[in-house]
Amino acid sequence: MSLPSESPLAPAGPAAGGSPDIASRPSSLFPGDTGVLAEPTRRALLQLLRGPYVHRERHPKLWPVVIRDQEILASRLSDLFLCLTVDTDRGVAFIRNADARHSDDLPKVTRSTPLSLLDTCLVLLLRDTLLRAETQDSRAFIDRAEIDDAMSVYRPATFTDEAMFDRRVSTAVERFKSNSVLLSTAEEERFEISPVLALIFDANEVSTVRQAIDRLIDPSLSTATSGDTDGDDADATVEDEGVER
Repeated sequence: MSLPSESPLAPAGPAAGGSPDIASRPSSLFPGDTGVLAEPTRRALLQLLRGPYVHRERHPKLWPVVIRDQEILASRLSDLFLCLTVDTDRGVAFIRNADARHSDDLPKVTRSTPLSLLDTCLVLLLRDTLLRAETQDSRAFIDRAEIDDAMSVYRPATFTDEAMFDRRVSTAVERFKSNSVLLSTAEEERFEISPVLALIFDANEVSTVRQAIDRLIDPSLSTATSGDTDGDDADATVEDEGVER
């Protein structure tokens, strides 16, 4: 596959006179522009920062730029304590906070949204549906009726207000629509599941959360697995790809 030949950076070497060759920079895009990135690269960087991600099919102009300029984009993001994740198989690219395991004072740039129990159960449902579709090399879709039916098993037997439970499910659905995890389709009650979900929650995280939810549903499991975890908290967080505003 051939890629555009335009470089994301203007030549950085000195001119014949020994000073930087300002004329070699891309044409200024606005008064006072001192940037050295080409305009397509700037737009790709901006979309990554805005979030939630760059998608091969939803951003057909930006995706080739991300692939071509991945190294320079990653470098610019590193300057902001951010890491770039690109999955060419799934066709998505997004940013994460830099790994702070070896440094406690790294700033957090992206937001982390706490998930309720129903949110977390919905994540598991959507991720399972997504992975099943990927094994068939197809896009993943889900109907609202399927969501309602799957979520109903998490309604406690003592919780008799079905209308309130349905509203909570609707709130969870709207949350994932706003985060572009559930994507609208031509059918009002049918959604496409973004492939980014499989990258945000890896297999280990899913296993841990699934076990915690099982213990909440059946408390007797807590005794049998008490040595495996530090508690029964099923809360999780999802990192919103996009900088804090």
